[in-house]
Amino acid sequence: MIKKIKMRNCATYDESGIELSECSKVNFVYGPNGSGKSTISNYFQDITEPKYADCNVEWEFNQPLEVLVYNRHFKETNFSGDIDGIFTLGKDVIDDMTAIDALKARKKGLSDEVIKKKTILQQKKEELEKHTQDFQDTIWNVILKQNEADFQEAFAGYRGSKKTFFNQVIKRYKDGHSSPHSREELLKKASTLFAEKPEKHDLLKLEYKDILEELHSVETSDLWAKHIVGNQDVPIAALISHLGNSDWVQNGMKYLGDDCKCPFCQQDTITDALKSQLEQFFNREYETYLQTLSIFQTSYEECSQRIFKLLTDILTNDSFFSVSQVDIGRIKTLIDALQANINANKSEIEKKIKEPSRSVTLNRTDIESILKLISAGNETIQNHNTMVDNFATEKNNLIAEIWTFLLDEQEALISGYLKDYKNYDKAITGISSSIDSYEKEIDEKEKQIIEKNKNISSVQPTVDEINRLLNAYGFNNFKIVPSPTKDNCYQIQRPDGSLASNTLSEGEETFISFLYFLQLTKGATDISRVSTEKILIIDDPICSLDSTILYIVSCLVKSLVCDVKKGDSNIKQIFIFTHNVFFHKEASFVDGKIDNSNDVSYWILHKDESVSRIITYKHNNPIHTSYELLWRELRDTNTSSFITIQNTMRRIIENYFGMLGNRKYDHIKKKFQTIEEQQICESLFYWINDGSHSIPDDLYIDSYSDSIEKYKTVFKEVFDISGHIAQYNMMMGIDDKA
Repeated sequence: MIKKIKMRNCATYDESGIELSECSKVNFVYGPNGSGKSTISNYFQDITEPKYADCNVEWEFNQPLEVLVYNRHFKETNFSGDIDGIFTLGKDVIDDMTAIDALKARKKGLSDEVIKKKTILQQKKEELEKHTQDFQDTIWNVILKQNEADFQEAFAGYRGSKKTFFNQVIKRYKDGHSSPHSREELLKKASTLFAEKPEKHDLLKLEYKDILEELHSVETSDLWAKHIVGNQDVPIAALISHLGNSDWVQNGMKYLGDDCKCPFCQQDTITDALKSQLEQFFNREYETYLQTLSIFQTSYEECSQRIFKLLTDILTNDSFFSVSQVDIGRIKTLIDALQANINANKSEIEKKIKEPSRSVTLNRTDIESILKLISAGNETIQNHNTMVDNFATEKNNLIAEIWTFLLDEQEALISGYLKDYKNYDKAITGISSSIDSYEKEIDEKEKQIIEKNKNISSVQPTVDEINRLLNAYGFNNFKIVPSPTKDNCYQIQRPDGSLASNTLSEGEETFISFLYFLQLTKGATDISRVSTEKILIIDDPICSLDSTILYIVSCLVKSLVCDVKKGDSNIKQIFIFTHNVFFHKEASFVDGKIDNSNDVSYWILHKDESVSRIITYKHNNPIHTSYELLWRELRDTNTSSFITIQNTMRRIIENYFGMLGNRKYDHIKKKFQTIEEQQICESLFYWINDGSHSIPDDLYIDSYSDSIEKYKTVFKEVFDISGHIAQYNMMMGIDDKA
């Protein structure tokens, strides 16, 4: 069935267009001539025409059915010469008919099952679509939005569409999502790689090895532990050794003069022999040791200054610390500790020089901890430089690492969705497979039906049925006969044997063409499509018919409507377009009552400033009688033209006062005081007096918009003057007591 019809940008339909939505089995569209009804029926005759490019029809379950259209084009096409024969089933092949009925029943059962399955399939697809949309919203918020500030660059190209972002999440998740990195590590790398491309930095190089070796050679000398004393072979050596005061004596040697006075006790105790022993005691070897200690002290002082200069220069290298991330405070602490160690060694050296006989120990100078920090910093700088050399690659790698980390964080969420998706997909695949299987069997049954139809289908039953109906309704001056020159075609023939196609009246042509259309709904011009399910579009089938035939056509249409509602035929849906209130009433009323069932929908089509508009009434029939409709049009004049309002008033006057039988209304006209009001009154009564629905050329009518109110005033006064104001108030919905 058709679910929705959209008409846009064609004929009287503008850019906004109109929409017939939620179509039922039976659909009535009422509208005056020129309102756009025929445009819709013409659209269904060939929806591929370019002028209908912006129009659209939506099918239930996306399954189009054959559409048969009855309109003016149908008459012109089918009654210009030979008429295509309509194949219908004969009545004398009971066995084949029984077999066909069984095939149709099986086909219908399969079709019903397909509809059920497609309903379930649609539900599953909608559930999956909603589940997917909810999941898209969730990951958009918890993955993208919550991490956008930190990792915006990683989401480049995916921030404009939830669907695009969703597709990327699923793709990367399936590619693998185990992350070895922490958020802090990724943030640190992102601060560099997501900024402008940085510059490379030099490694920190220390020329320390020679200096350190020299320091170590001084610190490890055996001389520091050696007791440096004088010559033990001289007599005084025993006394000095016993007293252990060689350093004291050696210092006192500086104060010996040429006389015999002792520099310590100031007595004349220094003899030449004692001087000789002292000089022999502090011999050349002793002096050599002292000189060596002095050299060590000088060397140690110079090397320590150099090493400190080297290390303290590091502290001013801002570039190194900014890139290497080495803790400058830690470096300072280690340098201070090194300074303390070297100062302690200097103190020990000073003691040794003052007291050569003393044994001292120097601590080894160790800068290994500092070197390790510098080495780690250089490694960081080297990695930074490598990153700069491979900036684009490193950036892409970081983006991949960020995605991996974020997807790993949402493992439970994503895996849960994929599990649900798999279940939905399995169900959808299974249902689709069942539908394919059923549809395949339906095609097989259809082929079997076509084959059996070939044995029993004929165009003759259609000829007989149309002629029966023509005779029944009093059309005896022509009939339908098989064409003598073309197989499976008809001709319209007079009783004398002459062809009547070109001599039929418009009413006769309309009636016979509609009978032909009715037979076409029961069969087909193609034998293979006799049993095809159909949708009917009927556009004003009562044009140029007298009241008797109009009633007959209304009854025939009503019969079609009943068949569609019962589901007893191949006709699955019907659309009826008409401008005639009587026809609308007869076709839509059931047993004299308005049909407001859910199987029937109603619309009114009208034009507003040359543009078609539509009003939907759903399952409530808006048309009651033509007389009431005229009053309804008068009550709702906001969208009507001045001429339309004038004609509506005239038709009301004609209907109401025509029923009263008195056609002398001069006394009413004379009650009006102005010439203008009398002219308006005369124009309102013109149709009932003249019997014509045309306005005479010499009747002047002001068509300015302010005349609308004048006409309304005169129209009301007509009812008041004639004593029928109660009728006016009732039909206009005015409370008499107000």
